[in-house]
Amino acid sequence: MPEPNVTVAQAMRPRLPSCTLRSPVMEVARKMQEDGVEHVVVASAGSDLIAGSVSELDLLRAVIDGKTEAMASDVMTMEAPATISAQEPLAAAVARMDSERIEFFVVVDGSPSRPVGLLSHAELAAYLARG
Repeated sequence: MPEPNVTVAQAMRPRLPSCTLRSPVMEVARKMQEDGVEHVVVASAGSDLIAGSVSELDLLRAVIDGKTEAMASDVMTMEAPATISAQEPLAAAVARMDSERIEFFVVVDGSPSRPVGLLSHAELAAYLARG
């Protein structure tokens, strides 16, 4: 378990991997590979409004279903991703991930809250590896 004074901000990916509803599926796949992420947040063009997310599993289903010419909106998970404050203790984020089976958080900060990053199992592992 991380130290009690460590915050989500210290472990998160500082840039939120995202695409728009109209992004082509293959473009989303390339972005995920280039950014080294398993999830991309789908946002409405020109806003911070999050409509859902695309995961590696969503992309795999798109390929199996022959939807490689589809848009992100056609293959995304419609449920808005879980959010967490950048100032939240990292230990609390880990506990929530475990108890609620959360794969990743959109990290928010400021007033009003705005997306500032991503915290997934990969970022947690990288943070712990840095020691």
